[in-house]
Amino acid sequence: MSPLSALPGRLRSWLQTWQVDGRPSAASAPPAAVPPTWDLTSEFERFIGIGDRLERRLEALKDIQWELRENETRYRDLLDNQADVIMRRDAGGRLTFVNQAFCRHFGLERSTVLGRGFDPVVLAGEKPEPLGPGSALHRQRYMQQIETAGGPRWFEWEEHAVPVGDGAIPEVQCHGRDITERLRAEADLKEARKQAEAANRAKSRFLAAMSHEIRTPMNGILGMTSLLRDTELTPEQQTYTHAIGRSARTLLALIDEILDFSKIEADKLKLATGPLGIDECVQGVVELLAPKAYEKGIDLAWAIDPSLPKVLLGDEVRIRQIVTNLVGNAIKFTDSGGVLVTVRHTGRRLADAGEVEVAIAVDDTGMGIAPEGLSSLFNEFEQTEEAVRRRQGGTGLGLAISRRLARAMGGDIVVSSTTGSGSTFTATLRLKRTSDPNHVEEHGDAAAMPAQHVLLALDRRIESHALRLTLEGAGIPLEEAPTADVPSMIAAAARAGEPFTKLIVDGRMGRESAAQLLAAARAAEPRGVQGVVVLERSAKADFGPFRASGFDTYLVRPVRPRSVLTHLGANPEPPEPLQTAPEAERQLTFRTAPSVLLVEDNDINALLARRMLEKAGCAVHHCVNGREAVDAFERVLTEQCRAYDLVLMDAHMPVLDGLEATRAIKGMYARRTGGTREPPPIIAVTANAFEEDRRRCLAAGMDDYLAKPFDRDELNRLLEAWCRDLI
Repeated sequence: MSPLSALPGRLRSWLQTWQVDGRPSAASAPPAAVPPTWDLTSEFERFIGIGDRLERRLEALKDIQWELRENETRYRDLLDNQADVIMRRDAGGRLTFVNQAFCRHFGLERSTVLGRGFDPVVLAGEKPEPLGPGSALHRQRYMQQIETAGGPRWFEWEEHAVPVGDGAIPEVQCHGRDITERLRAEADLKEARKQAEAANRAKSRFLAAMSHEIRTPMNGILGMTSLLRDTELTPEQQTYTHAIGRSARTLLALIDEILDFSKIEADKLKLATGPLGIDECVQGVVELLAPKAYEKGIDLAWAIDPSLPKVLLGDEVRIRQIVTNLVGNAIKFTDSGGVLVTVRHTGRRLADAGEVEVAIAVDDTGMGIAPEGLSSLFNEFEQTEEAVRRRQGGTGLGLAISRRLARAMGGDIVVSSTTGSGSTFTATLRLKRTSDPNHVEEHGDAAAMPAQHVLLALDRRIESHALRLTLEGAGIPLEEAPTADVPSMIAAAARAGEPFTKLIVDGRMGRESAAQLLAAARAAEPRGVQGVVVLERSAKADFGPFRASGFDTYLVRPVRPRSVLTHLGANPEPPEPLQTAPEAERQLTFRTAPSVLLVEDNDINALLARRMLEKAGCAVHHCVNGREAVDAFERVLTEQCRAYDLVLMDAHMPVLDGLEATRAIKGMYARRTGGTREPPPIIAVTANAFEEDRRRCLAAGMDDYLAKPFDRDELNRLLEAWCRDLI
């Protein structure tokens, strides 16, 4: 707009003619309509101000226009630098925008596609619903394989409508990401997982086959060794047979470790839940491993917190396995001193009030573990440098399996060690309290116990410490002293008015020395002192001289905490019988000899089972495969031969295996007798040690399961269970 246009019309005309070449024109007189009071100068200045403002506004508009162009360029560069395809279509499907990635993938120029329709060549994938006016969809995602300038590629498309104020959908923006490499990687990963699962199945099949192939001859070795020991042998021959049996069981333990680890790796190891006595569990392991410790000349002792519940719920077999591994390792790497096992409540309050956290600690006085060896101690198939140097053997799986079992029970295994001073392995386990009304906790009344003061006169530090923990846990006052200091300790207690009422001595100090200490204690306490001597396993044979010297009773090494409390009157339970020799094998006596069908293809195992059955008083008929067994039952049903009372059926045999033979025999009885006669119990005898093998045998109709290798006592228990009516 011209600056003069802002003036009144007549004044504007006068100004246009007022000056010509800088001089007033002849017609420059002001118009008559101009009021005499009108100030031409002020109006002109106002006019100049309006012009300045207009100029500033024009420059501001130019700045905004420049900024918009710059933002548009930046936005376009941003979209062009994207690796993903971006395009926008109008309501008619014509492209209104594409980025550089679009041009690069499809080999097109932006100028040739804008304003035109574009549909890529779809080779595979989903067919989306078009977005546009009237469509219920406003956003969708789909995958397609399309033809590009670089060949077929998979794209993941995401479309969304671009709305305007009135609700119409004039444009649709589409964002496409090339996912070809991702899909290829996923396919490779899927294939790798498939191959890994196939390899894992192959590993499981291999382990099952290995277990079967090794356990089958192992059954013959162990069984024949047992039969050989029953014959008349010279002392030298007995030593050899004992070595054969021990070596075979060591090999069997290694196989079991490998199988256990494979089950854990495959997540197939299931924990059982049942009532267990944690003290009996630990006691069994300690007494089993004590001979190994005594052979090395080291002590093995244990103690348990009396406040722990006597009955808990858990997997007793796996807890024994953990304790066996920890105690066995401690004995293996300890050459002097001993091993102490303690069981206590951790004291932690758990969220579940129905659970108890138990800590089982195994302390040894061995060589200890170097700091650099602690980090890999629980790794699979690894052993410490000390184990390798000393050639201790083993798979290197014991600790790894034990830690995984402990963690499966809600706990863990930790270790602390000092080189040259020994190690402490502590397993924590979360066990459930029992709700069985028959398992009521019984705690002795401390006030009802007779007043007593115990003196431990034991030179073996490990054993003495275990007894101290047991007595302190029961609240019994005691003192410890080496045998050389016992007389002065007895005298000091008498002067203090607290004479000792119980004296526990080590039988290894000799009868005369022990008798002198007991006499000194009784001289200081006229009311009487109970004398207790700790002896080796041959307790009854060795106690006679000590009884003659005045001792009242004895404890058998390794000392049971319950036995200590019972002898000292702090345990309300009756004293448990002390075994002085291994329990004799179970002997069965049948009124009528059971008729047993033995189905076994391995000659050695067949001979072994036949001899064991015959020694148990059975009449045995042998078949070498399942087909012969089916034929034998055909003769039974046609009354051509006597019926069998029991069948021992090998699961894996040529011609017809045990599972198919069992199905055939069960089906034969159902068809021939109409259910009026039942077949005899069929027991699966197999070297396969996996739980799924046991389930498969039972699912085939077998009534029980006997795993190889088995001993005579296991066979006798099975006969007792299934032939009870003949005993």
